[in-house]
Amino acid sequence: MQIPILIGMLSTLLSADGLVRADDLAARFEISKRSVYRYVEILSEGGVPIESRLGRGGGWRIMENYKLKATYFTEDEYNRLVFSVQSSSLQDDITRRLTQKIQGLKRSHNNATVLQTEQFIVDSTDVSTGNLVTVMSDCIANKRLCHIEYHSKDGSDSVRVVEPYCLILKNGMWYVYCFCRLRKGFRYFKLSRIVEYTVGDKFIGRAFAADSSVIQTDVLRGKEMCDVILSIDIAALSACEEWLGVKSVAKVGDTYLAKATLPYDEELINRILSLGLGVRVEKPERLRLAVVERCKQIAKYNLD
Repeated sequence: MQIPILIGMLSTLLSADGLVRADDLAARFEISKRSVYRYVEILSEGGVPIESRLGRGGGWRIMENYKLKATYFTEDEYNRLVFSVQSSSLQDDITRRLTQKIQGLKRSHNNATVLQTEQFIVDSTDVSTGNLVTVMSDCIANKRLCHIEYHSKDGSDSVRVVEPYCLILKNGMWYVYCFCRLRKGFRYFKLSRIVEYTVGDKFIGRAFAADSSVIQTDVLRGKEMCDVILSIDIAALSACEEWLGVKSVAKVGDTYLAKATLPYDEELINRILSLGLGVRVEKPERLRLAVVERCKQIAKYNLD
């Protein structure tokens, strides 16, 4: 029995909208129909609720309310499963995609990133990076190579083999500091721009020194800064404090004032609108007018 085929069939049945025929499974995994029946029986014996329909147009499907739990495999079983797939002699696109799905299986129930040491804990959900933070953290800890397909900001794509050394969270964006074997030097890679990845063999570590100050993000690059004053009602107080920090907000009479120096851009307008009805722009005037104009545009778009 080949574990990659077994897990591949499970993944196919889980993602199918309707019945999956034996002929389709046999053709997809290049095995006999007899082997297909055998694999389906193994899945059923393993506790997967597979419904079968005989006759013309028949096939198999998994009950709609069934979800593969993160605890379906023990830690040792999970590690052995990943190793078996990565060690398979059939290393093609199917095997590569299957490896990624298996590696994300343990955390697929909440798609959350959890990194923890004695000094800090990061616990968040980021759809732009998926489980890449956790994958890179594991690669760093175990000195594992990572084969990545990277989509650069200029629109070009490249396939690289990298040695991950350090994770960096800067201005709300995740980066990984790696030695790139293609460029033969250390590089910063933005996780949200990694299209696909595969964990590879172990590597021997190099001496390195990561400097996050050299990372050029889009948050402040080329942005005009402006002094902003907002009047805040109690309804928007909590959200504003979380955004600007409690030291930037003070009670003045019956209202609250928030003061901060911020980059003047579309994101600033959107962030103010996200505070809802309990906020008014006091300064600068052009920002207040921009917020008013955006509200008119939103209203027009929804009324047309």
